[in-house]
This record gives sequence, structure tokens and C-alpha cells, in this order.
Amino acid sequence: MGDLAKYILLLLAGLGAMMFGMQVLSDSLTKLSGKKLRGALSRLTSNRFNGIFIGGTVSAVIHSSAATTVMVVGLVNSGILTLFQASSIIMGANIGTTVTGLMLSLQSLPITEIFAALAFVGIVMILFTKKPFFKALAYVLIGFGLLFVGMNVMSSSMKSIINSHENIKDLFWKVKNPLLLLLLGALLTAIMQSSTTMTAILIVLATNGLIRLESAIYVVLGMNLGTCATSLIASIGANTNSKRAAMFHLMFNLIGTVIFFCLLYIPPLKNWLVHSVLFGNNPNKIAYSIAIFHAVFNLTTTAILVPFVNPFVKAVSKLVPEKKPKNEDDQMHLRYIDERFLVTSSIAVGECKREICYMAERAFKNFTLSIDSIIDVDLSKKEDFEKRERKIDFLNKEITKYLVKLTSSNISEEDERMIATYYHVITDLERIGDYAENIIEYTQRLIDDGTRFSPAAVEELKEIYACISNLYLSSVQAFNY
Repeated sequence: MGDLAKYILLLLAGLGAMMFGMQVLSDSLTKLSGKKLRGALSRLTSNRFNGIFIGGTVSAVIHSSAATTVMVVGLVNSGILTLFQASSIIMGANIGTTVTGLMLSLQSLPITEIFAALAFVGIVMILFTKKPFFKALAYVLIGFGLLFVGMNVMSSSMKSIINSHENIKDLFWKVKNPLLLLLLGALLTAIMQSSTTMTAILIVLATNGLIRLESAIYVVLGMNLGTCATSLIASIGANTNSKRAAMFHLMFNLIGTVIFFCLLYIPPLKNWLVHSVLFGNNPNKIAYSIAIFHAVFNLTTTAILVPFVNPFVKAVSKLVPEKKPKNEDDQMHLRYIDERFLVTSSIAVGECKREICYMAERAFKNFTLSIDSIIDVDLSKKEDFEKRERKIDFLNKEITKYLVKLTSSNISEEDERMIATYYHVITDLERIGDYAENIIEYTQRLIDDGTRFSPAAVEELKEIYACISNLYLSSVQAFNY
């Protein structure tokens, strides 16, 4: 095998280690903060700054603005978030993802070997601890360490490639067209569906002198456009408001990119930014410059555009018109849980509870209707009952399938216990639906036989129904507590 091929394989291995470390870090931080993430979303109000803070926090924890926006699209699709609330979270997600870039820029420090050694510390902790909290903390250290192991391998292999093939530097330096660099950043980010990975690659290229800071900042602008592809893809097949949320993400990032792209065409402003705000082309500090520019871009864009959230929301509402709503019992789809939530299992577990409560509501409606039918010996609403029964059966089947998928993901022990409880609850709810169906069948017999209950029997049925209703509603309330 030639030297070039060997170094390229090492480069890819380093990229793989970095991405795996990022995933481990994301999963373990999500485990540690699962309850807090759920609580933050439940306390979300119409205050846009609160939404920006939550979006930034979630994105910083899971190390992915793309995953956060996909989750937001899912929450809007479920009706949990309004478009206004989603818009502020999306703005915050753009800011939160810059934390990862700033963390990756630490690769330029001379103590990155110490960071890499944290992976070993994490492995030792796993061997000698049994407590879930310390195990999750150990995985945080492993993920953090692998992140820098990957970055170091990428950087050293890139240096070897440059030393053995000096003409590669000239090839990279020839690409100077700002628009081409922007489009390149957008395209590569859209393909990889990760601005974090692109930031890591850009830092490695810049620290090895393959790309100047003046060029790197245009790639960063393109990255902010490319990351919108993930939310646009996620909105396919979702409801109107979900499509609007994805469109808002694109519009917000596009306007911010256009503003900065135009400002960078003013030479004094560009020179001030590159040499005063940032650190110029100093190879020891260019990684910080890229990370800082990414943060400055997103903070400035949010500060400029946050007062105009309402006009943006109105604009995307006109761009994506509302469709005529249908009867919810006619629509065989889940109301709250969504495949998009699987990237953040702690959120997915919380939404499963909402979906089960919705199933409980449908089952109770059918139970009430069945009691009314047998008391009045009237099946005029049988069609509504049957539609709802089909919906209950559908929910039972789909929630079970979703819980199976969720169980196979990386979840905490507490969430595992909750999921085990959910299995029992949906089975009980499905049985209640079946009992209601049996009562409807008994009503049909009464109609066929031309018989009715005596007034005393009717009163007794009403008393039993009142007791069961109180018990049922109290049980649902306790479950949803």
C-alpha cells in the first residue's frame, strides 16, 4: 500500500473516531440530563428568549443543531410546540451547536494528549463503578477523549499527506471564489448532515495550512445553509406547521448568510474581522478563529433577527398554506410520538407518555359511549365507536412498535423501567377498548330481543359507571403525574 493511501485511511479512521466520540458524548450527556431536557420543554412558554435558551442548551448537550431541529419538527408535527415556539428553539439551536466548534478548537492546545487520555480514565471508571450516574459520567469522559484522539489522528495524518505531497496545498489554495466556497460548505454539510463534522474537517485543514481563514469563513457560512437540509428532509410527510418550521430554519439561516456575505465584501470590515476580532492566519490560533467566527455569526444573526420573529412566522405561514383538517379518528397516525424523537431518547420517552394518555382518552370515550348505548338501547353512534376502536387498536400496535425501537436505543435505567410500565398500560387500555366493544354487542342483543333494563337496573348501571369513571380518571391522572 502506498504512503498516500495509508495516510488517507488514517485520516478516515481519525474522522470515524471523532464522530463516534461525539455520538458517545451526546448519548451519555442526554442520559445525564434526560429529566431536565423533558422538564425544559414542558416549561416552554411564548417567551422567545426562553425558547432560544432551551434550543441552545439542547443543541449543546446533544452536540447537533440538526438533531435539535429535527426534534423540533417532530414536536411541531405532534402539536406540542407552536410555530412561534419552534422558531425561537431553532434560533437557539444554531447558537448551541457553536459550543461543539469551540470545544473542537481546543485541539490546537498543547495539552490535547491529556484530553485524549480521559478516554482511559472513563474505561477505568466503568470497570470499578456500578452506579448509573458514574457510568454515564464515565462515558462522557470516553466520548470526550475519543473526540480528541480522532482529531489528533486526523491532524497528524493530514500533516503526513502534506509532507509527502506538497502540491496538495497549492490545489486547496487555488479555490478562492467566495460563492464557490460557500456552496461547497453547504453541499458537503447537506451530504454529511452534520455541521459538527464539517467544522472538525475545516479545523484540521486550516491548522495544517491547507485553507486560509479568509476562505474558511465562507465555508462556515455555507455550513449554516447546508444544515437546513436535515430539517427540510425531516419535514417530508409531516403536517403543515412542521413544514413551516423547516422553512423558517432555512429562511433564518439564509438571511443571516446573505447579510454576512454582503458585509464581507466591504474590505475594511473584512480586514477588521479577520485581523482584530479573529486571530488572522496564525496556524496556532486559526482553529479558535474558525470556532469564534461560527459563534459570532450565529449570535449576531440571532440578535439582528430575533425582533422580527413574528413577521418571519407570518411569511412562512403564507409560503406554506394550511390544509383542511380531518376528523382525528379517521386519521391513522400517531399524535405525539415521532421517529424524529429517537435521536433524543429522553424526549421520546416523555412523548410516549403523552401518546398513551391520548390512547386512554380514546378508550374512555368509547367506554362512555358503550355505557350510554346500553342504557338507552341505542346504537346510532356505533359508526363513531367503530372508528375510535380502530384508532385504539392502531395506537396499541404502533406504540408497542415504537417502544421496541426505543428499547433498542441507548436509554437510561430509569427510562427502561418507565418503558416496561408503558407496555402494561397500553395492554390494559386495549382491553378496556375490547370490553367497551363487548358492551356494544350486548346492546345489539337487547335491540334484537326487544328488551330493556328496568329503571332500578339502569340506576345501578349509572352508579357503577360513576365509580369506574372516577377510578379510571384518577388512574390516568396518577400515570400522567
